[in-house]
Amino acid sequence: MQQGQRCLVLAVDLGTSATTAQWALAVDSFNQQGVLQRKCFGRPVEMRAWRGARKGDAIGNICLPTDLVYDRASRELLCMGFQAQQYLDDPSPEIARENVFVVEHIKLLLNDPDDAKVSPDTATRYRNMRDELARTLQKDPYEVFEDFLDAVIEEIIGAAKISIPFPLETSKLELALAFPSGWPELVHRKVAAIGARGVQKALEIHSLQRMTFGIQNVYTLSETLCGVKEWLTATIEEASISLDLGPQTSNLDELNVSIRRSSGQNIF
Repeated sequence: MQQGQRCLVLAVDLGTSATTAQWALAVDSFNQQGVLQRKCFGRPVEMRAWRGARKGDAIGNICLPTDLVYDRASRELLCMGFQAQQYLDDPSPEIARENVFVVEHIKLLLNDPDDAKVSPDTATRYRNMRDELARTLQKDPYEVFEDFLDAVIEEIIGAAKISIPFPLETSKLELALAFPSGWPELVHRKVAAIGARGVQKALEIHSLQRMTFGIQNVYTLSETLCGVKEWLTATIEEASISLDLGPQTSNLDELNVSIRRSSGQNIF
């Protein structure tokens, strides 16, 4: 068996009002048959070190609010997540409310309202929200979503870098993004591309450009939070794991994933 390579695995559940994430570290190697073997370091770590999260809060700081606050004049993102929540909760904020534009539940605007399985009234509301984004920020929903996901990924990678006791420069990175089932493949592809760009930006910010990463290392899952946690746990658990990736794809649903414990029991 050849020498293993460390792999930082990130899993993000893109909720409507809150986002959660986990990260884990594993070592990948190939056996004589060319099958990938993955072993983990410890258990997956729940992301709690969000900027603005209350220190010592055992529950609330796991779920990052998806609110974004933009400056109306410059159209620049001022804050997001817990910091945006704190701004909205402040009765006398430093920047007057009339000078900002607040975006909530951006994930709901990604899918075309004409294709979404919602009521006509809801589709009209989503369409109006999209139009307001364009008028106020001169951005489409995917550009606003990219602002959010860039910040999320940067914070996760930063927290992992601080927590891991050895350099990550020669490691590789994988990213899994989960959002509602039933969304068209076009949305999966766009979200995967946004995630890939977000990782590249974060690696540059944290001086980790030497890490191995590409669009082929991004997977989108039509799963719930529990599904993501189970996927991440199974992917890096302390066992021999066989992943037959086949052709590279951006959609985890298209991967042929065979995960076996050392006893040979199939997990998926």
